[in-house]
Amino acid sequence: MNSLGGARVVGEINPTLRRRKLAAELRRLREEAGLHGVQVARSLRWSTSKISRLETGQVAPSAKDVARLLKHYGVDDELSVLLLELAHGENKGWWDAYADVFADAVVELFGLEDGANLVRAWGSFSLPGLLQTRDYAEQMGFLARIVEMAPPGKIERRTRARLRRQRVLLKDPPLNYSVVLDEAVLRRRFGNADAKLMSDQMSHLMKMSDMPNVAIRVLPLEQPHPTDIANFILLSFPAMPVLGDISREAVYFENHPVFTLSEDEETVLQYSLVFDGLLGQALSEEESRAFIASLAGL
Repeated sequence: MNSLGGARVVGEINPTLRRRKLAAELRRLREEAGLHGVQVARSLRWSTSKISRLETGQVAPSAKDVARLLKHYGVDDELSVLLLELAHGENKGWWDAYADVFADAVVELFGLEDGANLVRAWGSFSLPGLLQTRDYAEQMGFLARIVEMAPPGKIERRTRARLRRQRVLLKDPPLNYSVVLDEAVLRRRFGNADAKLMSDQMSHLMKMSDMPNVAIRVLPLEQPHPTDIANFILLSFPAMPVLGDISREAVYFENHPVFTLSEDEETVLQYSLVFDGLLGQALSEEESRAFIASLAGL
């Protein structure tokens, strides 16, 4: 795998990370000014709920609103210029077009992946979305038809979004992707998946493992498993000049049909240690390739 990408400039930051970074900076600046949200709202004749939405990243602030807040906090240096650049950027990513067919946490994950420079994933129930073939993704959609009674059109749009999401592995600078797969995941079939579909999926994993920024490791069934938890994804982000880290590290939990995202430092650390434990028990990359090849009949 390649080393992590360097610092990013404002124009390279996607809408999700811009919104989250602006929210964090606006909250920090208010606190450093010794002001409460109620005080700021009263001074600017805004509602307290507007301040809350801006500082939690629920909405993307307009450049006009950011300028007013920066003036109120007495910020007029290079930081002010950078924050206004963030506010002037595009407010929508490709993932926002699919907000009607995914839970909020899933849409947020797509945006975070797009801006991350390192993603670490554990697959214990199903293959991670970044590694799925179209046929496999369609059969995963079969679960939604059963569990959620989702209409075919919704399932098709979800499949389209999952495949679009995979382009993140081809971006420049590259996303470094490290994944550990439970052996059971490589053998488990969903929906109407047959032997050919699974063989094709294994061949696809072999192809993906050839990418310099992708590391796939298999945890055999006979190896001690350090955890019994469902799929999770750890996301890390590059830094920006002056502004520092674009976003705090985050962990995403995929326990269908419940999806959650956490930036709590202790939680992220806990799952980072869990992932390290999984790596310690998994086969090497070469051994994993040989294992997957045997399942593909290669």
